[in-house]
Amino acid sequence: MGVLFGVAAAVCWGLGDYFITLLTRRVGTAAALLSVQVLSLAAWLAVLAAAPVSLGGTPGLWWLLAATAVCHVLGLAFVYRAFEVGTLSIVSPLSAGFAVVTAILALGAGERPPAIALIGACLLVGGVFLATRSPSTPDAPRPTLAGVPEALLSALAFGTMFWLFYFHVQPKLGYAWPLVFLKTVAAGSTLLVFLRRRRPIAAPKRPTLGRFAILAVAAAGADTLAWLAYIGGSTAAYATVVTALASLFSVVTVLLAWVFLRERLAKHQWAGVAVILGGILLVSL
Repeated sequence: MGVLFGVAAAVCWGLGDYFITLLTRRVGTAAALLSVQVLSLAAWLAVLAAAPVSLGGTPGLWWLLAATAVCHVLGLAFVYRAFEVGTLSIVSPLSAGFAVVTAILALGAGERPPAIALIGACLLVGGVFLATRSPSTPDAPRPTLAGVPEALLSALAFGTMFWLFYFHVQPKLGYAWPLVFLKTVAAGSTLLVFLRRRRPIAAPKRPTLGRFAILAVAAAGADTLAWLAYIGGSTAAYATVVTALASLFSVVTVLLAWVFLRERLAKHQWAGVAVILGGILLVSL
């Protein structure tokens, strides 16, 4: 079940990133981040209302939760900016590198999954980079390094966040209250930045209100479902395995671009998909 949940999280996060890319390139990073996080917060408040849990914890634990929230906000800000200004086929796999950060921290913390699962996790991460690497054809536009620093920083922030969440926060506080806290901090900090900016952020296009709402709701819904799937998987499998599976989201984004934006996959990208399938097989053994 952990494998299925991990794949489901990847599909949902891949869908969410596709919607976020469309949104950021129309209204800018600040407006997109604010709208999606407010809607995500509303979704988690609904989850909490449906299954209320008691709130406790020591002051030290709440400091860890605060650190998790900071990593969450930084990861969101960096990845939204990377999607807005960068080449999607480059920044998406770089941001997926959070799985490597989480795995390193988890191994350092003493987690020891089976060797074959580690091999499968490595194949998954390697397949992500291969499948989402830009085709190097003469007629293809030359990609730039715009968004690359932001994507790398988002991987570092998200990898640390998942490690803190899985090993220190969730075991003692559960998942509902911490995620409400994370989304509250993300929405609040983004609102402050949004209100303090002196001039509107330029955007290539201004969608209608209906189009904006559809994209924002779709991105927030996909993010919420991805978190629920990730949490379900983390209770049934190792964090390194589930996080590696969740990092498949960038492959989902590439496939969506191929289907809906008519972008063709190169041979090395199909090879990456094959490597990923092999990794999933090893992880599930």
